[in-house]
Amino acid sequence: MSNFDDLLHNQQAAHLLSNQSKLEQLRQAPETQQLFSMLRENTGGDLEQAANRATQGNTAPLISAIQKLMRDPEGAKLMEKMKQHLK
Repeated sequence: MSNFDDLLHNQQAAHLLSNQSKLEQLRQAPETQQLFSMLRENTGGDLEQAANRATQGNTAPLISAIQKLMRDPEGAKLMEKMKQHLK
């Protein structure tokens, strides 16, 4: 089972996906916007294509972009702030 399939069956993810107001709050958070900007940079400006490839089984480009994000001190800090929004 791929990581994306695991995510779909994760209880916390399912709860978040069922809470539209929480999703909207997370989407509008400045940290989320900054993270997506960094991910776009890490995918060479084509985050959507990397995400589409991941849904088709080629997760390497998206995983690579996320790994770069997590190695970046600013990216790691933003991820931690985003986790706080989820609580």
